[in-house]
Formats: sequence, C-alpha cells, structure tokens
Amino acid sequence: MNHRTSIAAAAVALLTTACLSSTDAGTPRPFSYIDVREMPSSSATGISPFANAVFVKDRVSGVVPSFALNEGCNLAAAINTDDGSDVPLSGANLEPGNVSMTLKGSVDTTTRTVALTPGGVSNGLLTYSNTAAPALSAGTDSVRVDVTGAAGGFPAFSIRTASVPRFVAQPVDDSITAQGIRVQWTPLPLSSPTRMQISLQYATAKNADPSMEVRCIAIDDGDYTIPRQYLTEWQGAGVDADSLPHQVVFSRFNTVGANIADGIAVIVTRTDTTVVSQH
Repeated sequence: MNHRTSIAAAAVALLTTACLSSTDAGTPRPFSYIDVREMPSSSATGISPFANAVFVKDRVSGVVPSFALNEGCNLAAAINTDDGSDVPLSGANLEPGNVSMTLKGSVDTTTRTVALTPGGVSNGLLTYSNTAAPALSAGTDSVRVDVTGAAGGFPAFSIRTASVPRFVAQPVDDSITAQGIRVQWTPLPLSSPTRMQISLQYATAKNADPSMEVRCIAIDDGDYTIPRQYLTEWQGAGVDADSLPHQVVFSRFNTVGANIADGIAVIVTRTDTTVVSQH
C-alpha cells in the first residue's frame, strides 16, 4: 500500500502553525482551501493538476505562505492517509457558485480551463474537484481558480499561483548517523517560494504496511537531515535492523493566500514522490 501524506493532511499541523495563524479566534467567516496535486494523467508521460476545494465558514485569522515556513519536524505519529480534502475545519459548507481552474504558461501558452464540480463529502466537507485532466507544464504554468460566488453563500474571488517543478528524490539510507537521517532531492534556488515536506514512514511489528511517520518541512534546496532526536520511535521499532516496511514520501509544495471580501482563500500546488526502501 502506498501511503501518501498530502499537504492537506499535513494541514493538521500546517493550518495551525503555518498556513493559518489561528483557527479558534474571531468571528466565523468564509474560508476556502484549495489543494492542487500534480499527478500523472492518462497519457504515459503527461502530468495534470487534480484539485480538491472546500468552501466553508470558520474562525480563521490569517494565512502564512510556504516561503515563510521554517524548517522543522514533528515527533512520530500515526500516518494520516486522507485524499487531500481532510482539512481540520469545523464550519458549515457555503455555496460558491461556479468554480473553475485555468492553466496558462510560458511554455504552453494556450489557456486550459476545467470546471471544479461538487463531489464527495469528507468529514462533513463538500469537496469540489475536476474530472477533466488538462495537460500541465509543471514549473512554468500558472494555476488560477475562479469562483463566481453565490448570494447568501461564498463571495466571488480569483486566486492564482505557480505550479511546482517535478523533482527526483535520491535513495535514503536507513541507518541513523550521529546527526540523523539525510535525504536529498533535485534542488530549487533559495529564492523559490516552495518548501519540501518529507514524511519518513514505517511499519511497526504489528503492521504489514507503513503506519507511523516522522514529518518534516525543509527549505527546498535539495538537502536535509532529519535530526536524530526525532528518530527515537524509528529506531525503537527496529526499522533498520528488522527489515520492516518503510518509505519516504517527498512533497514539494507552494502555498499562497489571499483576502477575499470578508474571508480568506488559500491555494496549495504540490507534487509528490515516494521512495520505497528495498532493505
């Protein structure tokens, strides 16, 4: 089983410490969270964006963009395997009107627009997503989401961000050094607004598949060492000694927020790669 920890799943941590400065202060107001995953499409080599968007009313005070996130890790915890729509919000769904996503870039200069339509409900949140899969030029296309708004519902808005470049992750050594475990990937310049989420995932003796993770946020410069103090559970599980299933999930992401009328919107573009250990 390929466990993926999405940035929206990471929002349990990010929305309280990174994306949002608070979720329990002030008067409830419109809030939209739009998660755009860059994934292989039906063609053998193509990449397409797949969005999950929610439109709710909740207590939200602000947004912190990805470029403002500091490096750091969380202690080992159970893996959250949601589909990208599990945002830790409690508010009621709001009608957004018509929702669309548009791509355009410097390499592919055509305008590609698809509708985001209501689909499944996750934790009480109605999710809007696209079924059509437009071709994406990752790293050069912009991604814009337009919402027409609805009377008595969500206000109209448009939010735009950049897609994120694909990358190659290097094999990860299982053994813990004096500093920790080093991970490496294709870097971006220090001026990039992106960050890299690294999820070190492993099974325990009672599980055939990875069930626990150590999750970190790193500067997207291609090189990070997970500090030793966060690896006690990994070492205690005997991963590097007992050949337990384990893997590392890399997620490059870009977070942008905007004030919209009396509310807030945030859009995340991201691309994931999983390195499965052959240990």
